[in-house]
Amino acid sequence: MQKNIIIYSILLISLIGISLFLTSNFIVSSKDEVNDPIVKNIFQADEVSLKVFFSDKTIDFSIKSEMLNSLADSDFMRLFSPKVNFDDKKNLKISGISKNADFFYKSNIFVFEDTVNFEGTFDDKNFNGVIGSLELNLSENTAKVSEELKLFYEGQIYSADSILVDLSEKKILKSTNVRYETLND
Repeated sequence: MQKNIIIYSILLISLIGISLFLTSNFIVSSKDEVNDPIVKNIFQADEVSLKVFFSDKTIDFSIKSEMLNSLADSDFMRLFSPKVNFDDKKNLKISGISKNADFFYKSNIFVFEDTVNFEGTFDDKNFNGVIGSLELNLSENTAKVSEELKLFYEGQIYSADSILVDLSEKKILKSTNVRYETLND
């Protein structure tokens, strides 16, 4: 009998200890949840295609993404593996792909912070290149490269540290450290 009382006492003390541990852990975690801002995924889609089209008199522009993600109370949407297409319906076509991009839908801006690999044609001549960082502002109809641009066109390598282009007028508004070199075949 005394042996049973000792076993039951040990089990009772263990049960009380586990209960105190669990309730204290719950109290600590609920205090942290009250103090921390709550961030939840409100939208995530796999294998869904987002198509954004922008068209004025002279330009067709589209972005496609295979996966989307957005957070509560945010003003942007994350695009995964976005594909960009630009066509002026005359002599310039460009298509590019990146790892991901952010679409700030209140300001109508796409920001590609990862490398963008692109290719296209200008006057029926092929070109390709890479951009370190790209911002497309559809409200102002501009494209801004803020990191290294390398463009391979007709045996030349064109480079720039930054460049701002008016997409409608197809002209450079600002540029920094533009240079070129001839490729040796």
